[in-house]
Amino acid sequence: MENSLFDSFFKGVLNATAICTIAGVALVCSAHADEAKKISHTLTVDAAYYPKSDYVKGEDHFAKITGPIDGILAKATWKSTYTIPTPLGTDELLSGATVELTGGFELSPLSIRPIANVAFTPLPFLVFDAGSSIGTGWNLLGFEGMCEYQNDHYKNLAPFTRYYHDHWIGATFQFDTGALIEGDWTHVVMLVNYQMIYKGIIGIDDGNLWAWQTTEGYVNGLGYNFNATIGYKMPLFVDLVGFMAEMYGYYRNSDYGEYANTYGKFMTVRLNLFANLKLNDKNSLLVASRVSSRRSFATDHKKGEEEPHLVKAGREWFFDCIAISWEHNF
Repeated sequence: MENSLFDSFFKGVLNATAICTIAGVALVCSAHADEAKKISHTLTVDAAYYPKSDYVKGEDHFAKITGPIDGILAKATWKSTYTIPTPLGTDELLSGATVELTGGFELSPLSIRPIANVAFTPLPFLVFDAGSSIGTGWNLLGFEGMCEYQNDHYKNLAPFTRYYHDHWIGATFQFDTGALIEGDWTHVVMLVNYQMIYKGIIGIDDGNLWAWQTTEGYVNGLGYNFNATIGYKMPLFVDLVGFMAEMYGYYRNSDYGEYANTYGKFMTVRLNLFANLKLNDKNSLLVASRVSSRRSFATDHKKGEEEPHLVKAGREWFFDCIAISWEHNF
């Protein structure tokens, strides 16, 4: 079960931040102190329903739905963004350059996590990003908020004694054909994002497995996220429909320590069909369905905590979830 929802594209702007531009932000603030600046606030509430799909042994295959429910997701995220105009020139392309400083706070029944971001947009179609977050979690009603794999089982970690943290840097290319062809029905939007991200839990040794927000099989290490999205934007109540492919994994087998042969450099893939509903000027609702992939093994198993001792055989596809994301702009 994976608890994150459709990371950046659906909100219109990739929130994040350039570690390499932090020094430049101070200069930007001074140089443009007399120019208009904008503060915006956003509340996002995510929810998802996950049907059950039992693991099936063997090489590449599809696992059918075998039960009514495997889990649910609920979380709320508050973000405040301070936008600083940073024109790099007077022409149309360069005059709209900005730096965005974002502070956020995520709360779910299993975790809390503050987030700090900065985003630099030198051109309308290009965003450089980096950022960090840190948080803690707990277990509730059998759902794993934060656990470490010990003695063949995921053991609960006490909240506020261990802390999950991640740090990322990346770049995004985004384009709207409406910029070239005028009209209400000419907007095919495209986005490609590549992100390097380090994830870890303080106090867990490198090579040890852990779980965060119900997702098992993580280790401390550097990985990647790649998103590719295409959508069609319309002047209707359903104002955007599209498809997004997400891929993520670790760069090195050795990050998994003694479990390297089982887990390896496996790339998880998630395929999303989505539609966005414009409720009014301040509210929107994203509805999506997702098919995902996970490791398949040579022998049968029932629980994820059995996997570290199994032999990987291929890739298993399954229907992952139906999800909604409501966003309110203040």
